[in-house]
Amino acid sequence: MAKQVSIGDNFSQNVMRKIEYYKEIIQKTISSIQKYKIHDVVTANDVNLCIKSLEQYYCELDSLNLGGDKNHIVNRLQYINDELSGIFKTFGTMDIEDVLNICYGANFINTITTIDAWGVLKKYVHPINYKILKWKHDMSPNLKNAQPIAKNRIVDDVMIVENGKSLDCFDLARSSSIFYVKVYGIRVIFHNFKEKSTLIVSCIVDDVLMSCIDEKFVKNRIYSLQTNVPQNEQEFKTTTFVAYMKTLTLKELLIYSNEELYNRFIGYVNQTNLIKQRAISDNVKEFLGSDLYIQRTTLIQLLLKHTDNEYKYLAYLLYDLLSTDTTTSVDSNEQRTIYDSFPWAVKKFFKDAMKSTIQYTNDLSNFDCNKIPLEQQICLMKASDRVKEKAMVKLKELKSKSEDSGSKARQYLDGLLKIPFGIYKSEELLDSIKKLREEFVSFIGGMNKEVLEREGIYVKSSYSTAEINQICGKLNAGTANVIQNVYKNDVCSSIVDGKREKLIANIAYVNGLIKKHKQPMSKLIHAGKKVEFMKQQLSFFVNNADNISLRETGEFLGISQGMCQIDNKLKEFKVSQTLVKTKIETVREILDDTVYGHKKAKRQVERIIGQWINGEQSGYCFGFEGPPGLGKTSLAKRGIANCLKDDNGNSRPFAFIAIGGSSHGSDLNGHNYTYVGSTWGKIVDILMETKCMNPIIFIDELDKVSQTPYGKEIIGILTHLVDTTQNDAFQDKYFSGIDIDLSKVLFIFSYNDPSLIDKILLDRIHRVTFDPLTLEDKLIITKKYLLPELYKKFNLEGHVEFSDEIVEFLIDSYTAESGVRKLKETLFEIISEINLDVLNGDITEVPVVLTAEMVRTKYLKDRNEVTTYKIHVEPAVGLINGLWANSLGKGGVLPIESSWFHTGTKFDLKLTGMQGDVMKESMNVAKSLAWNKAGVTTDEHRGIHVHCPEGATPKDGPSAGVAITVVIYSLLKNKKIKNDVAITGEITLRGDVTAIGGLELKIIGGLKAGVKTFVFPADNEKDFSKIKDKYETNVEFNSATYIPVKTIDEVLDVVFEK
Repeated sequence: MAKQVSIGDNFSQNVMRKIEYYKEIIQKTISSIQKYKIHDVVTANDVNLCIKSLEQYYCELDSLNLGGDKNHIVNRLQYINDELSGIFKTFGTMDIEDVLNICYGANFINTITTIDAWGVLKKYVHPINYKILKWKHDMSPNLKNAQPIAKNRIVDDVMIVENGKSLDCFDLARSSSIFYVKVYGIRVIFHNFKEKSTLIVSCIVDDVLMSCIDEKFVKNRIYSLQTNVPQNEQEFKTTTFVAYMKTLTLKELLIYSNEELYNRFIGYVNQTNLIKQRAISDNVKEFLGSDLYIQRTTLIQLLLKHTDNEYKYLAYLLYDLLSTDTTTSVDSNEQRTIYDSFPWAVKKFFKDAMKSTIQYTNDLSNFDCNKIPLEQQICLMKASDRVKEKAMVKLKELKSKSEDSGSKARQYLDGLLKIPFGIYKSEELLDSIKKLREEFVSFIGGMNKEVLEREGIYVKSSYSTAEINQICGKLNAGTANVIQNVYKNDVCSSIVDGKREKLIANIAYVNGLIKKHKQPMSKLIHAGKKVEFMKQQLSFFVNNADNISLRETGEFLGISQGMCQIDNKLKEFKVSQTLVKTKIETVREILDDTVYGHKKAKRQVERIIGQWINGEQSGYCFGFEGPPGLGKTSLAKRGIANCLKDDNGNSRPFAFIAIGGSSHGSDLNGHNYTYVGSTWGKIVDILMETKCMNPIIFIDELDKVSQTPYGKEIIGILTHLVDTTQNDAFQDKYFSGIDIDLSKVLFIFSYNDPSLIDKILLDRIHRVTFDPLTLEDKLIITKKYLLPELYKKFNLEGHVEFSDEIVEFLIDSYTAESGVRKLKETLFEIISEINLDVLNGDITEVPVVLTAEMVRTKYLKDRNEVTTYKIHVEPAVGLINGLWANSLGKGGVLPIESSWFHTGTKFDLKLTGMQGDVMKESMNVAKSLAWNKAGVTTDEHRGIHVHCPEGATPKDGPSAGVAITVVIYSLLKNKKIKNDVAITGEITLRGDVTAIGGLELKIIGGLKAGVKTFVFPADNEKDFSKIKDKYETNVEFNSATYIPVKTIDEVLDVVFEK
């Protein structure tokens, strides 16, 4: 279909104009179809047919006789117009405006020029074919109210006609099989309401830089995309989205709305995440099985993550697989086609990826110690000559043997060369005081000796931090003024020294300063003045000039200005000391962020870091002691290591040894070199891995080492490791005779029960006790750390509410621990169950407010609640509440029962309830003491049976001595013991009550059991004072009565019913 040719009034002139226009179109069409041929949009046969026809029309236009019959001329022009329309329909042309002119006429173009996108289409879009669809009925009402068409799927012509708007663009990538058309092709629609038809033009969009286009449409679209970014999506705040915005092409801006572009970005991100999760073999297989366009899209998606080396390496790997010839560096046709089709920003990303990948590969391949002769490697070792001599002996052994038989010597040498002798990590935090001292020594050395003597300051090679503070205090403003006067006198003496010519030169310089700094004084005069007068003027200037002018005068005269800058230097030292203080406070903040509470443990860590800052950076040995689940490992791994960071933000190397699983001492200190398959031990391996001689080595579960000979061997090795008098010469069996300095290593042991650890080793460990968490601590940890972490993990922020009462209910009813490990497990179970309910649609209202009943009957219905022993209901004879505590941070009430039983031996003692040897000893002591205190005699053959339920639970320790004495005394005297009293304390035959351990755990456990009065040894009053301070705000703790006692008589006065 073509528009009817209209000539107008001025026939000849208009015909000429028409002919020139057709000729220009023919020329542009020839040029465009040849370009399309290069990109395989049309075939060679198409080009031949098209150019042959166009040449014929061009010749006909040339031979058209303007003086002939007008109707004939009009008919021929109409014929050429129709033929050109047919060529455009099949082969396209250069400008989309020409298609509209030929098909619809210039008047139609006037109806669309007001649309912003028209200017872009006119300039950057080139038709390759078109089609015209006639309307079956008037579509005007439908088109005015049409809903936007989704561009992310295949759209047929009927949908375009019925719902599209003029100048709407659609992607040809979904319908074309030609790569170039897929990348740059679009379909543009034009509705002609007058002729009731729709023109659909398939076009190629120019690949132009968005930053180089001044069209209003482009600038508005980019601004709109940047200002309407979804705020609730974290992905839009990443560098990946910034990269995505840079890669947007003109084609995408013409086709997609803001929302569709945002969704495409999310799709790209999801796809890259899927790629990362799949095995590399699966990614390669899928990539090579895809067509060229999908391969291009995959590479673009990967390159959007241009800051991630893993994605860059994968992108380059996949691109490299497209090359069939690995022997040449020339890219294949597929590689060139894909690379040339990339937007400019993606090309830059790809070049960076290629550069990074090649550099990384070269670094790996170049990092080959074999390129350096072994002799030179040995000589460059930062070890003693003795070590180098041993290395040379092994080198001679290696050279004297064949490659196979010398492999063991080679392994020995390689291992020895990996040990980082003399290399120590040094962080800025630890070097700050050292630098301050060096600067201070230099500063003091450059000061006037008279001033130093006046202030009683002595020049030394080193100053402590306290001395620096003291000296800075002495060098106050008064001293600074004295030094300033000394400097001023030196300047004054120098400026007046010399003959007349020099004085004139000095006056000229001074006059320049007066003018420059606008000094409140007149210029100095020298013309016709005597030398003495000039010297007086110069002296007056020096004595009245400001500090800036004085300093510049001193510099002009070549006088050192260090003296007059003492105030600045003192301020610098003060700032440096403030920075050190800030860094120490940062250490405290890092430790607080790592684990909650445990102030004593954190203080010990601060002390050792403080020693490293202010004193020697020697090694140390901590023992993190306490029940499980308190954060001992976290404090070491994420706390201490993160406190020590170098300039690059790298933490001090941290190594972990699970000693509980070790079965042999050779795991730590290696095997003898002569053994088959021998190798070095874990300690040396850690030094090799961390590449320094002062890492942090965390040895976990020390109390779980077996009591077998192998376990004792491990304990012996650890004893030597942490002994500061000998660990500077540790020797691995594999490297026998090689001293390895471990004196700078920070060893940290973790254990639960110190009684299970060898006493000699324990004596070398600085024990740091982690106290059990209180209920208040657990509530804070749950609210601040555990719940937010679980909410984030399940994406349920704001969907679940745990009140303090519910958390307390979970702690009391479903956990019996000193830490929060089981509590976290319980919370996880509840929240994961709620998550399933949300996914199944069983929860329609949020937030879910948990109640105790919901927990019991739904979320934890398969769990049994923890049963806590409660005190007996009423006072009774022969029944008392003892108190217990264990190494796992638990405590509570232990009922001790006694009764008479018939026996052949008078006053026999029967003990039941899994009592240990120490507890049995206490029973015998208690029986003797109670018998003497009761003062009763009997001829009956009766004995006393003492039972400690539960019968299946082992019990031991001396702390029940007082309670046993009272219960036997109660039986002998038939006196009732108060049911709300609990007793702890060791007893002697003389009746003295002595100290016990675990008082805090016993009291807290007793309060839960309902105890109102606690009787404990007076020797433990210091411990009780700390407990009282810790629980000063606890209502339940403050409501109980606490009675310290020294003798059994004091106990007997308070425990019986009156």
